[in-house]
Amino acid sequence: MEKEAMEGHVNVMLPQENLRSDLPNGGIVLGHDKEISTLQEEISALRSRQRHLNRRRREALGKLIDLKGSIRVFCRVRPSISTSNIKIKSPVTVEQENIAVRAVGIKKDSSVDRVFDQESTQDDVFHEVKPILRSALDGHNVCILAFGQTGTGKTYTMEGTSDNLGAVPRAIQELFSHAAQDTSSTYSFSISMLEVYMGSLRDLLAPRQQPLFRSIEGNTTCNLSILATTSGSVQVEGLTDVAVPDLKKANQWYCRGRRSRSTSGTNVNNVSSRSHCSVCV
Repeated sequence: MEKEAMEGHVNVMLPQENLRSDLPNGGIVLGHDKEISTLQEEISALRSRQRHLNRRRREALGKLIDLKGSIRVFCRVRPSISTSNIKIKSPVTVEQENIAVRAVGIKKDSSVDRVFDQESTQDDVFHEVKPILRSALDGHNVCILAFGQTGTGKTYTMEGTSDNLGAVPRAIQELFSHAAQDTSSTYSFSISMLEVYMGSLRDLLAPRQQPLFRSIEGNTTCNLSILATTSGSVQVEGLTDVAVPDLKKANQWYCRGRRSRSTSGTNVNNVSSRSHCSVCV
């Protein structure tokens, strides 16, 4: 034993909790079973708390939607188009939840959940619909619908422009942003786009079988069927549904669908959308 000690070959048994290994950069990793066990318990407790908070958040959001109403109606006033330098008093009077329109001695009043005046922005509109998108990730069906006459700004509100996005591209961004922050669940996304034009259905994401730039009298044959399921929901049989793993792919497919829409000139807009478009995420 003394000889081995002098030659530096003494074998010493160390407790497992004091084992260590030297890293190439000079660091040290200590193996502590007790510390690992404690960390695992803390992680389990944090996950349990996260599930509890998510449940409370869903309950609070559900109560908020119930208070505001599961169906909410907004009204957005398009800025006046002036054809001369003469300033004309607007026939529209706007309040927070009321709008009055005067025409030829007649005044019509309407009450809605929120009125956006002529100076309202895309941000203002999206701020009102943003909370319900969280409900979509919680498993609820959510719909944002624009309704109005030709030239009233429906397409601008929903699609916007490249430098001033509308409700649909903002909603897609918001969904992916929420999904990235939520570590308690795993999400998979897909997108489909449908156009209702001249009484027919068109799949805007179907493989192209004709040139991108086509006349408005292009092929409008309906190859899709509208079916009602046993649960009462409505589905479009044969509609292309594309998996989108990330926001970049989602935007690419959405832009492709937009380019495929039917457009034509009107007295208000040279490239007015001549159809109803449904985007489903």
